[in-house]
Amino acid sequence: MHVIETGIEAAAVILLAVLGRAVFVYFRPWRECRWCRPGGLLGGSLLARASGHEPRPSRKRRCWRCKRTKLTRRAGGKQVHKVKLSLQQAWEENAR
Repeated sequence: MHVIETGIEAAAVILLAVLGRAVFVYFRPWRECRWCRPGGLLGGSLLARASGHEPRPSRKRRCWRCKRTKLTRRAGGKQVHKVKLSLQQAWEENAR
């Protein structure tokens, strides 16, 4: 029985983490673009700072990811947005 209880607890923790991430992405779907910020991909990381990496100046041309808006979607942001829209549509259809 102990093995089953441990498995159920592990599944509950994983489900809680997934739901927490979904709620976070729902409220904060956009993040700073890693590719066009000063310093590039490693510019602001703790590992880069510890190794003495100097940030590069900002790129002059448009970034291929964010098109110079400086924002990109987080992983799962588009899917969460689609789920939100489909739930709103279903709610409106049931209200009629």
